Amino acid sequence: MFRRFIFVIGFLAGCSAAQSQAISTEAWYAVTDAQGVQVINVECGAGFVDPQEIVVKSRRPVELRVRTSEPSQEFISDLSPGVGKAIGKKPVPLRFTPIAHGRFAIGCQKQGESLEPNNSKGKKKGLLTVVPDNGIK
Repeated sequence: MFRRFIFVIGFLAGCSAAQSQAISTEAWYAVTDAQGVQVINVECGAGFVDPQEIVVKSRRPVELRVRTSEPSQEFISDLSPGVGKAIGKKPVPLRFTPIAHGRFAIGCQKQGESLEPNNSKGKKKGLLTVVPDNGIK
């Protein structure tokens, strides 16, 4: 419950920073599972995020299954500024329901570094793009 609260606060705070840019032709769209959860696998490390851009629909639950092959990594995002989630070789499920539309930086970094994705100079970041759910499947 607390984790959802953090994500909701992050979304609301991130609305002002969201940019209106076109979605990349290489963006990955989350697939909805039998329970209605948008699921996508993410692999990242200090110098990469794969996929680079993820597209999800608002007001539907999302599960990012994040993993890394590098030691002592944590997943960070503009969705919940100042909060990092430790990850490892086994995928860690990160669940939330996006409310705000926009583009939010995501990435991984060594544990203990600055927890702001936009302050990580020289590091490759990814994007989580939240689009309106127009009822189209």
